[in-house]
Amino acid sequence: MLIASCCVQLETMDRKELEILEEINQSLKQVSAHFETEEVFSESEKLISKAENRVENSLNQIQNTFDRIHDKVFNFNNVLIGVYLVLGTFPDKAPILKIWTAIFPIFNLIFLVLIDIRQMEIHRFASREMEWTPDEREEYGKRIRKQTNLSLLALMTSIGCLVYLIIALINKG
Repeated sequence: MLIASCCVQLETMDRKELEILEEINQSLKQVSAHFETEEVFSESEKLISKAENRVENSLNQIQNTFDRIHDKVFNFNNVLIGVYLVLGTFPDKAPILKIWTAIFPIFNLIFLVLIDIRQMEIHRFASREMEWTPDEREEYGKRIRKQTNLSLLALMTSIGCLVYLIIALINKG
C-alpha cells in the first residue's frame, strides 16, 4: 500500500511538473514570437529608412540638375547678350546687327530671372511639406510641371536667339 501511495504521488507530481513545463514552453514560444516580430519590424524600418533616404537624395539630385541647367542657360544667354551688343556696334559705320536686336536675349534673361524667382517660391512652398493637404500635394506637382515647361521654353528661346544670330550672320556674310 505504501508503494502504491508513493506511485500516485509521483504521478501527481509528474503531472504538475508537466503542466509547469508546458506553461514554460508556451511562454517561451510567445517570447520567441515577440522577438521575431520585433526583428521583422526592425528590418522593415531599416528598408523604409533606406528608401526615404534614396527619395530625398533623388530629389536633391533633381534640384541640383535643374540648377546646373539653369546656370548654363543663364551663362549662354549672357554670352548671347554680349555677342548681340558687340555685333550691334561693330563695325562702327555698318554694324552686323541692329542694336535693338539685343533686346531678345535681354528679355530672355528677364524671363530666366522670373523662372528662378518662381523656383524659390516652389522651394518655400515645399519647405512646409509636413503641413500639406492632399490638394497642396497636387498643387506642388502642378507647380513642378509648369516650372519644367517654363525652363524648357527659356532654353528654346535662348536657342531661338542663337538661330536668329546665325541667320543674321549668314545673311550679312
